[in-house]
Amino acid sequence: MGFSLLLVTLIIGHLVSDFFLQPMSWVNDRNTHHFKAKKLYLHILVHGVVSAVILALWEYSYGWQQLSTVLLSTAAIMLSHYLIDIAKSYSNKGVVPFLLDQIAHIAVIIALCIYITDNQSLIAYVSALATNPKILWVVCGYLIILSPSAVFIRMMLERLTANFSSEGSLPLAGQSIGMIERVLMLSFILLDQFAGLGFLLAAKSVFRFGDLSASKDKKLTEYVMLGTLLSVSVTLFVGLGVNSLIR
Repeated sequence: MGFSLLLVTLIIGHLVSDFFLQPMSWVNDRNTHHFKAKKLYLHILVHGVVSAVILALWEYSYGWQQLSTVLLSTAAIMLSHYLIDIAKSYSNKGVVPFLLDQIAHIAVIIALCIYITDNQSLIAYVSALATNPKILWVVCGYLIILSPSAVFIRMMLERLTANFSSEGSLPLAGQSIGMIERVLMLSFILLDQFAGLGFLLAAKSVFRFGDLSASKDKKLTEYVMLGTLLSVSVTLFVGLGVNSLIR
């Protein structure tokens, strides 16, 4: 309980400090002035105070009641957060840097919790997951329905709908929508929730109906139907295959 409690409270503290106690003006100041940004140091101080309170409460309730542990752990969180945020300030501010930034912060918190609680069970648990064939088959299934399936569907559509142009739509929008759609469908299949699969397809049909009716373009209708059927077929094939392998 001690490890889980410390981990979840530190993650909550991180989320509150990073998203609720950090105005956008602080983020803009950091991205503009980098390590010279005064608001960056104020942000790090907020993280330090929040983390110190959480660590002190945990240490004196579940730990060895050592002040040095609280101080060293708080310093580690503040220093790592400073370095990670500085690195992010020099990035292109896209989705990938944002995700890497948050993953790095959470990784530091997890490592710190393992060190403070001397908890090796998490490492053993992660190791067991990484060597579990069932988990690896599920990971393999998700990988297949992302980029490989997108490439296959695009090739099939190009072959079946030659000279068709999808001008007027957002770049890569169809591919991105298809990937999200297949991830949701595969999740429903692996959970044996085929009703959710039907709901997803029905919802997509409702949203697409207005566009197709307004366009009065038979080629567009056929293109959308082909794309949807190919996406569903590939995901069903992969999902049922993974289900048969893990059961």
